[in-house]
Amino acid sequence: MTHHRFVLSALSILLAAALGPHAVAAQESIKIGVQLPLTGERAVVGRTIKQGVEMAVETLNRQGGVNGVPLTVIYEDDQNTKQGAVEAARRLIQDRRVVAIIGELFSPFVLVSRDLVEQTGVPYLTGGTSPKTTEAAKWVFRVGASDTLLADLIAQYAVEHLKMKQLAVLHDRTGIHNARAELVVRTLQAKYGVVPLVQASWKPGEQDFTPQLEQVTAHPVEAIIALGETDEAGPLLRQVKERGIRAPVIAHRDFGAQRALEAAGGAAEGVVIMTEYMPMVQEPERQAWAGAYQQRYGSEASVIAAQYYDAVLLIAEAIRKGGPDRERIKAGLEQLKGFRGVMADYTFDQQHNGVHRFHVVKIKGGKPTLETLLEETVR
Repeated sequence: MTHHRFVLSALSILLAAALGPHAVAAQESIKIGVQLPLTGERAVVGRTIKQGVEMAVETLNRQGGVNGVPLTVIYEDDQNTKQGAVEAARRLIQDRRVVAIIGELFSPFVLVSRDLVEQTGVPYLTGGTSPKTTEAAKWVFRVGASDTLLADLIAQYAVEHLKMKQLAVLHDRTGIHNARAELVVRTLQAKYGVVPLVQASWKPGEQDFTPQLEQVTAHPVEAIIALGETDEAGPLLRQVKERGIRAPVIAHRDFGAQRALEAAGGAAEGVVIMTEYMPMVQEPERQAWAGAYQQRYGSEASVIAAQYYDAVLLIAEAIRKGGPDRERIKAGLEQLKGFRGVMADYTFDQQHNGVHRFHVVKIKGGKPTLETLLEETVR
């Protein structure tokens, strides 16, 4: 890991005193664009993105900006529609003052914006997890973990660490969870020759999992891989316990949210959560950032808030190295090695994936406990 210009303190990231090798020409501010849903059904997601961005910008500006120049943000509401996403991206791209875009979290909206981003050449950072968003991309960078990485590491944990091959894959049938489940199933078969004994799905928002769990009890299942929404976690875990199913549950991060664990109560005991980010198992300085976020906004510091906070820091570091120019920011991002943010240490590989590890967290005594870190080799 290279020397970092940002050092995590008890409350925020402090800028190093020395200026980078390229001084920014005298200007009023450096402008970053943000494409996000400020209205519509996903406005709550947009609010989380905005909070992460504004907290990072205020932290940087309080410490003198980037090479002495403050950052400002232009927010464009995509209204939670595909057309709105394209129009929001177009408005930001056409504004030549905007040196980089912090883009949508929802992968379908990233995909409809991608051609415009690639054609015009502007750095675009997204937390979207679909592998398709960065495939063969030159200008799109992922600040979250790819679903390909998730599938690889869930399969690795179940088969190599737990030594279990009699598996059930249960999932919400919405697009994102369905796609993740398909990736997990393909990975299990391709890498380990394992075909799940059970693969079953449920309707979004389902609260009764009797049909799926009856399939589990009808087979000698050793472990359950669960992929679904936070509000589905509590009922599913409670029903697993009520049926006396002893197979451990390995779930994605949505099951590890505070409200999911509270809803599950004692039924969460022993559940394994695969997550890029969980404040309680982070190092003290990262926990301190999460505490500062919660104190400021009155809500849990989620993976979304953390990765969009980091997106600002990554752009700022690229500007520090090369200046506020779209081409130079792209080059700067590609050159970063082990850049330490509040969520992860970022290195962008050839596919522009920046995150390469997952925390394996087990619920013990009602509390999340770090079991291990699983990492991939960056190529």
